Amino acid sequence: MTILYALIVLLFLTFLGLSHAKVYGKCELARIMQNNGFPREQLRDWMCLVQNESGFNTSAINHNRRGTIDYGLFQINNRYWCDSSYGANDCNITCKSLLDDDIANDLQCVRLIYKRHKFTAWVAWNNKCQGKALPTVSECF
Repeated sequence: MTILYALIVLLFLTFLGLSHAKVYGKCELARIMQNNGFPREQLRDWMCLVQNESGFNTSAINHNRRGTIDYGLFQINNRYWCDSSYGANDCNITCKSLLDDDIANDLQCVRLIYKRHKFTAWVAWNNKCQGKALPTVSECF
């Protein structure tokens, strides 16, 4: 009985923790990004990047071979951009904050990453978007 109770509590806490995550629609995210100053001509690249990095899911986490972790919608890496044992935290944000449905801080961080490295900072963009057919966004506006 104690084990069953513990499992129920664990499941409840798991779902509670995920309740702040969100899976965005392509058009929803494209409009949010445009409304936050991202140029419309870049939105096709951003949608391709997000689709291939996180599947539009803010709670996405990926563990990399070298021990680093990518967080959230844009798969922002903890080696350079958010707080971790690596110490860089160039975006001055917690990695955990990249996993919720409030993407304002994600967008600020993405601007910094893009300013320094353009889209080439993201492996998925390099492998699946660069020089390839990009998703349309014209139907979103």
